[in-house]
Amino acid sequence: MLAFTYFCLLGMIGPFLADSWLKQRPASKEKPFASILYTAVLDGKVALPCDVSSPSPDDSAALILWYKDDSAQPIYTLDARRGNVDHAHQSSSPELESRAYFNMINRPAFLQLDPVKEDDAGEYRCRVDFHKARTVNTVITLKIIVPPGEPVILDEQGQSLKGLVGPYNEGDSLTVMCQAKGGKPRPTVTWWRDYSLLDGNYTFELGDIVQNQLKLDRLHRQDLLAVLTCQASNNNITVPASNAITIDLNLKPEKAVITTSQKPLVADKEIELTCTAKGSRPASKISWWKGNQQMQNTRESALHSSDTTTILTFTPSIDDNGNFLSCRAENPLIVGSAVEDGWRLDVQYPPQVSLQLGTNLKVSNIQEGNDVYFECNVRANPWIHELSWQFEGQDLTTNTSAGIIISNQSLVLQKVQRSFRGRFTCSGTNSQGLGISNEIFLKVKYAPFCKPGQKTTYGVAKHEPLDVSCELDSDPDDVKVHWRFNSSYKRSDKIIFSADRAHSIATYTPESDEDYGKLLCWGTNDIGIQSEPCVFTIVPAGPPDPLHNCSLVNQTEDLISIHCLEGYDGGMPQRFILEVYSINSNTLQANITSPAPVFLADELPSGTPLRIVMYAANPKGRSSSVVMPASTLRPAEKLTRRGDGEGIFIIRPFLAILIAIVAVLVIIALVLAIFIRSKWKRRMKGQLRRNIPESEKSEMPLKKDVEDLGEIENTGPDIIPDKGITRSPFADCMDEKDQRCLQLSNTVEDHSIHSPKRDHVEVVYSSPVYTKSRLADINSPKIISATTPEDIPYVDLSFPTGQCLTAVMRRQPLTEYAKIDLTRGKEEAYESSLMKNSRESAV
Repeated sequence: MLAFTYFCLLGMIGPFLADSWLKQRPASKEKPFASILYTAVLDGKVALPCDVSSPSPDDSAALILWYKDDSAQPIYTLDARRGNVDHAHQSSSPELESRAYFNMINRPAFLQLDPVKEDDAGEYRCRVDFHKARTVNTVITLKIIVPPGEPVILDEQGQSLKGLVGPYNEGDSLTVMCQAKGGKPRPTVTWWRDYSLLDGNYTFELGDIVQNQLKLDRLHRQDLLAVLTCQASNNNITVPASNAITIDLNLKPEKAVITTSQKPLVADKEIELTCTAKGSRPASKISWWKGNQQMQNTRESALHSSDTTTILTFTPSIDDNGNFLSCRAENPLIVGSAVEDGWRLDVQYPPQVSLQLGTNLKVSNIQEGNDVYFECNVRANPWIHELSWQFEGQDLTTNTSAGIIISNQSLVLQKVQRSFRGRFTCSGTNSQGLGISNEIFLKVKYAPFCKPGQKTTYGVAKHEPLDVSCELDSDPDDVKVHWRFNSSYKRSDKIIFSADRAHSIATYTPESDEDYGKLLCWGTNDIGIQSEPCVFTIVPAGPPDPLHNCSLVNQTEDLISIHCLEGYDGGMPQRFILEVYSINSNTLQANITSPAPVFLADELPSGTPLRIVMYAANPKGRSSSVVMPASTLRPAEKLTRRGDGEGIFIIRPFLAILIAIVAVLVIIALVLAIFIRSKWKRRMKGQLRRNIPESEKSEMPLKKDVEDLGEIENTGPDIIPDKGITRSPFADCMDEKDQRCLQLSNTVEDHSIHSPKRDHVEVVYSSPVYTKSRLADINSPKIISATTPEDIPYVDLSFPTGQCLTAVMRRQPLTEYAKIDLTRGKEEAYESSLMKNSRESAV
């Protein structure tokens, strides 16, 4: 029962036991009273319970005494013997001073010590004397716990560490010690990281010291700013004493990455390469390397706590192709922390082409007939897709008949001729462009030959000396020149001449007619003798032939331009003269001498008629003159004659061209209209031919009679003669019983026909375009109008029997004709000659 009471007491005073804990001790012979063990922390507070409740309701506590250990004097007294316990007198010993207070309000009541001192440890006894009941004693053993002091963290050198420590390098090891001094009982010393126990092994050292040594073999990236806490604790009431350090780390760069917007690169084109290093602390140092050579032209574009970006401005060259370009990032505080990224450069460039003569060939020793070959050396990335050869800027292709053979990167010239003397190149093309090689001038040595374009005909008079120039082309040009005269009368090698290498001048004087003929010139050099000599013809000198085919090619207000063709020069150099005379004043306006028959005379008076005189002249005289008229143009403004008031309108060339264009368009329109009309006429004639009965077609003549032409001239178009010439095509359709007398009134009335008594009437109008309308049946007497426009010249009208008919016809134009088929008892028809001819021509 007593134990139960104390457990209830513990639950009630729990809030006052935050800094202590209790444990009940059993009674013994030495201690006849059961005791309760309380534990309190130094400088904390403790509540020692004491049950003051009376066993009976009419009884109460009269005296409460607290004793400590074996002291005979109470340390605390509450005396209620003379009054109510709630108003009892309380007193404490000097050792408790004001730290003790007995709380009677709570149940159970308790003696509170605050703060607790180390000397407060011991056995406490609470004696309660009641007015009636027997005395009750409560024994409590109080144990005081002294917490340890704040731990101290030391490094391997014994230096105290606190707060941020380091920096250490990533990958290094770390050893730290934690020491806790004092504490009763001795504390446990442990290492913690966040809420995880790192090391719980500790040792007791001399001098009341507890020590725990923590060793981390390798610091990792995740250990940056990690908090390591050392805790010293000897109870579970108070917060353990602790000390902490924060690890500062130098981190290695994790990686380096090169980025570029262009890959592959292009030679001689500047490019920016970016290298970004990540993960370094502090920021890494970036360097660029090309092979083993460090590059300098760099700049930093961004710098963060752990990332660094550096830009390299780089202009690759052809020689950089294939080199290894790398970006190296390194934390200078950590040895061996470098990381790099790189790639082998792919530098593209236009072909680099060089041309060389084949092995064992020398440019100075090539002669006509030798075989020559070239080698084209190419260096390109990407490789060429086309290789071509050029001679004097013109492409060469394989031509075996000409001795040209192209194979891969070689060019072979078989039995080379002097025509291949010149500059050779080769060129290659790839995606980056065109590469052209160096030029090699192929100097083909050859025997002399005549230079083209020389004067070959010379005119000279008898007994006059003549210098004849002979120019030879050869390589080498050290030429020995020979001259010879040859004609049908004589041959002579006694020619006086001078020579300067390949150029020679012969002085020749004809003495008689036999001395006119041909002078021959040839040469020899180290290669050989000239195969064909140069031929110069010597003729007697005379005046030149006149100009011919002269034309005025341009004229303006103040100049004219004339081109002519020259005639024979008479064997001597000639010149050409143009003289311009004004026709009105017969004065010379211009005199021009030209080495060619092309003349331009300017500064001439405007609007002036001119006479042009042209001729050729040489030292022997002049040719006959060629005269042609011309004139300069008048000014652009309109001139007005004074006196008569009449204006002179000048048609400029532009206006004349415009008028001509309009006239041509009008003519084309007229031709198209005539063509369309004639085509339409032919179609209408074909329709008419299909509509004419076979019997009538057989009676139509193919040609007009000569008599009819006379009738057309002498007969009026409105007169219908009495001559019947054909049977009516409608006679077979008429019943003889219904035939009646016919009255015909041939008077002009407004394009109308009236029929009083008539079975059938056919009225025909014909024009150059022949058409025919459908028949119109009329069942009752009425007026029928038949107009004759040009496109409806043929009208058939059919009337029933018993009608009265009056036919009135008007024919316009005169080419129309009228035919009236009137049938009674006899099959008769009336037709004029004009009608007949027009019908025949229409058919």
